[in-house]
Amino acid sequence: MDVEGSEEGIRSFTRALQEEAPENAEIAEVQTSTEPLFGYPDFTIRASAAERGSANFLPRDIAVCEDCLREFNTPGDKRYQYPFISCANCGPRYSIIKGLPYDRENTAMSEFEMCRPCAAEYRNPGDRRFHAQTDCCPDCGPVLKLLDAQGATVESSDPAAMARKLIRQGRILAVKGIGGYHLCCNAENPSAVQRLRKLKRRPHKPLAVMVRNIKAAYKICTISDQERAILTGSRKPILLLGKRTTEYLPEAIAPKQKRLGVMLPYAPLQLLLFSDDLNFLVMTSGNLSGLPICYRDRTAIETLGTVAEYFLTHNRAIEIPVDDAVVKIVDNHEVLVRCGRGYAPLTIPLKSRYAVLAMGAEQKSSVCVAQNGFAAVSQYIGNLNEYGAYRTFERQIEHFKGLFHFCPEIVAHDLNPDSLSTRCAKEQAGRKIAVQHHHAHMAGCMAEHKLTRDVIGIVYDGTGLGTDGAIWGGECLTGSRSEFKRSAHLEYVTLQGADSVVKEPWRCAACYLFALGLDPPGFLPQINSTSLHAVQTALQNGIQCFESSSMGRLFDCVAALCGFQGEITYDAQAAVELENLYDTNISDCYGYRIHNTENGWILGYEELLRNLIRDLQNQVPSSTISSRFHNTVAEATADCVGRIREKTGLEEVVLSGGVFENTCLLERLILKLRALKFKVYYNRLTPTNDGGISFGQAAAACAMIKEKEYVSCNSGQSNQTE
Repeated sequence: MDVEGSEEGIRSFTRALQEEAPENAEIAEVQTSTEPLFGYPDFTIRASAAERGSANFLPRDIAVCEDCLREFNTPGDKRYQYPFISCANCGPRYSIIKGLPYDRENTAMSEFEMCRPCAAEYRNPGDRRFHAQTDCCPDCGPVLKLLDAQGATVESSDPAAMARKLIRQGRILAVKGIGGYHLCCNAENPSAVQRLRKLKRRPHKPLAVMVRNIKAAYKICTISDQERAILTGSRKPILLLGKRTTEYLPEAIAPKQKRLGVMLPYAPLQLLLFSDDLNFLVMTSGNLSGLPICYRDRTAIETLGTVAEYFLTHNRAIEIPVDDAVVKIVDNHEVLVRCGRGYAPLTIPLKSRYAVLAMGAEQKSSVCVAQNGFAAVSQYIGNLNEYGAYRTFERQIEHFKGLFHFCPEIVAHDLNPDSLSTRCAKEQAGRKIAVQHHHAHMAGCMAEHKLTRDVIGIVYDGTGLGTDGAIWGGECLTGSRSEFKRSAHLEYVTLQGADSVVKEPWRCAACYLFALGLDPPGFLPQINSTSLHAVQTALQNGIQCFESSSMGRLFDCVAALCGFQGEITYDAQAAVELENLYDTNISDCYGYRIHNTENGWILGYEELLRNLIRDLQNQVPSSTISSRFHNTVAEATADCVGRIREKTGLEEVVLSGGVFENTCLLERLILKLRALKFKVYYNRLTPTNDGGISFGQAAAACAMIKEKEYVSCNSGQSNQTE
């Protein structure tokens, strides 16, 4: 900005700029300098210029604001019930950007020429639609269209009213949202919900519910003041809320769960789907299970035509697919579970001397670019072993490069050479730096909290290649963003079955039982003896076997022993259902053993599992077993951390990794560590699961470059550069 006036006037303006900024503004830093007086005659916003080497700032999609809602609900207003009403304070942003700078001609709105009244608003500094790039009205903006499952137009003078009628009749619709399509049905109709599950091939994973208003949300969930503020704020994510004891909606929406994923309408179009007798809609991602969200019209019809009976769509293009964000409250703080609409892209301060591209993980993929003091982390992309997700991943990299005029000098990737994200990294220009998976988790959490000194890092997850070639996942690390030492870990067990051990938790249980010298059939009654014998034979002959210290697999083992002996149908299903058995009124735990070795402490599993098995034999309720197991993991972890402090003097602990999506475990461990006078940090801005790995890789790579501590991967506990 060029600002002219008296010294006091300019000081007052600078204060107001920071203290009275609009709700959705985020000011990272203010710098001022004195320039020669130019003599501006008035206030103007000049045409933007593309700046190379600028910070990575992109506007996020914003839920419809109160001012627009007022117009939307006012009969006689020119935008009354107009499904694309927006202003400078709300509407789509990131999802419609083609390029920077963020001007109308660089967005999907370039296809719509403003009518004379809209153009006058756009040019008027006193109007709230001044330079609102999405400004439009029924005379010049996008229009709705209702299609059948084959893509043919269904004639209707009011497509939204027709869609609402179809939903009441129990039909399934695909609805084009801000960042992609949703599959939608009446959440109060059990048969519609079950049909949607069957056709979407999503038998168990919880479905998100969109509620008409906050009053409806209170009817199905318990809501704190903090949660209400998130639900009704400008981002309107899916918020995980506690179910009311007497369930109002069908159990099939979130089977075997204590929480519901709830959101309020954030796009005007969604408001048109509700009525006095229609207050709850299933609003789940528009995809088939495992595939990326559909956002292009033709692809949506081809892919979702087997699920949706009708499509409520429009002619404004989506440039970047962005799924809904998922958040929850942990330890009285908002925590991001999945980065998406309203949060993506994440912009986080991160000092870097070079332009860094971080490729993320193979599962729950995201991409991060870092330059000029900031990192930008993409939305959740998906699992790269799905072709569609991998193509989206490639497009996202190129999109970031184009938006930021970005040419990577450093490419950070996972240590595992077989990871698809690592393979893609090899094709990128720039120097390559491999970052060990669990160190990336730790470094990301450290960078998020601006920690620069050595810490104790507890990283619990399912899978990650360790520096010794084994599969890690139950790690107690010490070190900084640039280097680490493995100070303790969960005892290795030999697992059999490659990827199937993740999909079939009973395999984990069988491998642990064989390791203890126990006979699995007595504890896994739902598994036939032939399958168990095949696992035993494979273990004896070393067929598809690997050593693992994974805490995620230990949770799978216990879930199977507690009765989950089928195949999972969504990520971490067994562990999620085990957590939902947890009883906060049970505080006791099982015995455990930690023994010291020349390579650090080992948290053994034998005593823990033998005590747990004794409970099984005594027919102790699964809820008690789950609670005692969770309590034991928290107790044993705190014990390990205390021993590490005695040896190192470190007082700060970071907690990260997908297992800490388990809120019961995370909150209990936080309380225990604080009681021991540790300073505890955990992921809030970035997901603790693999969705945060790309930021962690960037943070680790930046620190390694800065300190020039490049160590060969063959020298022990280290990262690797090429």
